[in-house]
Amino acid sequence: MTARGGSHPDELISASLAGDLTDAERTGLDAHLAGCESCRATLAAFTAERRLVSGIRTADPPSDLSARVRNGIDAGRFPSSPWWRRPDSVVPLIASAAVFAAVVLAVTFFTNLRLGPVGQTSSPGASASAATSGSGVPSTAPSVVPTPAPLVALGPGQLGYLSLNGGPLEAARLTFVADATGASFPAGTVSGPPLAASLSPGGRLLAYITRKGQTGANEVWVLSLADGKVWHLGCSRAASFTDRLLWSSTSRYLAYTLVGIDLGPSSGCEAPTNGTDVWLFDATTGERSRFTTAGNAFAADFYPRSAGLPVLAVSYAASEPRTDFRSVDRSTVVDAIMPTNVFMPLFSPDGNRAIFWSGSMTLNGGSWHFSLGGMPQLSGDFRSTGPASPWVGTPLFTDLVPVGGEAFASGAVAWGPDSNLVAFWNGAWTGAPQSADGAYPSQQGIYVGRISTGMLTVASRLQLTMDPAARVMDVTLTPDGTAAAVTIGLPSAGIGDPPSANLQIVPLAGGSTRTIGGGVKPPPWDGPAVFGR
Repeated sequence: MTARGGSHPDELISASLAGDLTDAERTGLDAHLAGCESCRATLAAFTAERRLVSGIRTADPPSDLSARVRNGIDAGRFPSSPWWRRPDSVVPLIASAAVFAAVVLAVTFFTNLRLGPVGQTSSPGASASAATSGSGVPSTAPSVVPTPAPLVALGPGQLGYLSLNGGPLEAARLTFVADATGASFPAGTVSGPPLAASLSPGGRLLAYITRKGQTGANEVWVLSLADGKVWHLGCSRAASFTDRLLWSSTSRYLAYTLVGIDLGPSSGCEAPTNGTDVWLFDATTGERSRFTTAGNAFAADFYPRSAGLPVLAVSYAASEPRTDFRSVDRSTVVDAIMPTNVFMPLFSPDGNRAIFWSGSMTLNGGSWHFSLGGMPQLSGDFRSTGPASPWVGTPLFTDLVPVGGEAFASGAVAWGPDSNLVAFWNGAWTGAPQSADGAYPSQQGIYVGRISTGMLTVASRLQLTMDPAARVMDVTLTPDGTAAAVTIGLPSAGIGDPPSANLQIVPLAGGSTRTIGGGVKPPPWDGPAVFGR
């Protein structure tokens, strides 16, 4: 990569902040940044310099400059003239000699700071490699995530989504899009579509899982919506019950599950660990650590009724699964809450109930699933029973009658914002069909209901027309509880074609479905969705 920048492409780095890069130059710059610590520090310094200069009152830039730069970086559409020759670029910001002196001082100061990794990396940094050994322990000192203004902000209830674009046999570019404004922000170049996403409570960090090409593996990432930094958090075998991305209430910790898979030294993945274990990402330090070493552990949820350090529910798959509750520094086990035959509890937003799984489990092909009696259950109310006794559950589906103990091998659940609405999808039913037409329950079906009015039945299925070869990838309930944002993976149009998915807003009470994004053929991969808090 020698054009416009030499061995350390400072000019390209500077031009990237103004959006003056071709697609080929941006791809080359991303690849260079992944392996060059010096240039990542330079990018951090240039970014800090721009923030410093932006606070000095000189000539005002065009009001739409920020949106044009972000959208241009994503789309790669800019005039061929260099940034320093364009009158509508960022040059007016440094028109005066006094401002220029401040810029020089800022560059000198920030380039001498010890800055962490900047930009997308294809493999864990030094701190992540150290954490792979299992020796890393999150700091117990109280802290909060820095809160600069997000580059792409979501207002309360506003929809944001991931969008993957790329032609046949091309590297795909991932962006995060704010639906209300159309503003977008690059989320890196990935080898497969996004499968799950979770916005931190503070709204400034986005965790997501992408497919890793055709390897049978997934990758976990975090994107800062404040400065564009991307962390690569590890590779995992695609497996049931590994799609939860769990933020602590302060946005400091992300808990997730990795299943060891060996893709070779050139894959960008760390040496595999044995089995399935829970990992923690600390957003204040940018480091991750292995939280469990059991080989059969899954991140279930943060316990919302704990005080002090966050407490994480960790579920252990076995013939009779169980769940432990531990503080994030691993020093405390909450002895009063150690239920047996409880797997993957997901707490309601108000913390008063949980949806969990029970039954007998089996390991097959590296993936744990329920082989007997698997059924999502609704716990009792913690306010009336206390945390130790509400785990005698009520089946989430009230009209299913398993024959011989057969039930769901796996599935996904979500709570609505009112702690009453619930959704279930991707249910792999192993028992006899429970309807005359043999279509209930269906793995393509999305079932939504309220615990106060009968929970889930055959009548709870959303009215959604899908291609028989399509698959529901993700479901998020809207903040007002009136609709579901559904990501539907579409069948491939042919060998070499990029993956495609529709993101649809489906009203729960009936009515017209709205498709988000799209507009081109073949359609991009749009989704999963998140909502501003």
